[in-house]
Amino acid sequence: MSADAVLTTERLWLYPWQEEDFPLFAGLHSDPEVQRFLEAGENVWDEPILREKFACFRADYAEHSWSKFKVLDSAGRFIGRAGFSRFEETGELEIGYSFMRNAWGKGYATEVASALLTWIYKVTPLDHVIGFAVADHTASRRVLEKIGMTFMDVRDLNGIPNAFYRHDRPVAS
Repeated sequence: MSADAVLTTERLWLYPWQEEDFPLFAGLHSDPEVQRFLEAGENVWDEPILREKFACFRADYAEHSWSKFKVLDSAGRFIGRAGFSRFEETGELEIGYSFMRNAWGKGYATEVASALLTWIYKVTPLDHVIGFAVADHTASRRVLEKIGMTFMDVRDLNGIPNAFYRHDRPVAS
């Protein structure tokens, strides 16, 4: 894999999005099953929404050096996105991930989310990160719990109950 990866794990490489990556991003979010638990259950995103989100991820990286990154597997195949964005309601940094269906059930979300938490505390002074998932999306909630996030409460987002979690910066020993 290329040396310009922002973060690597045992099986995954995270890269900032490049303009030519838009078709990969659009392909990920064109699958209704992938979209089912994103954005409060909206259907697949149309092109203007896709372009806006893609531009936001690229701008976040350019401005902050964090983003929701492109994720490749060990064979160099695109399998999804993972990283951070600002939660508009509170301004907190939110961890999130979304994978192609053929990458589900392989432990990638837990692997990448755990590595992202370690990484974000090394590269920023943040004292905590939040995460949330549609309340009945047990697989995504399980990932948040496996990486050490603490359940806070259930909040309504656009008419959909979402379980909110928090992860505090580890205390240096």
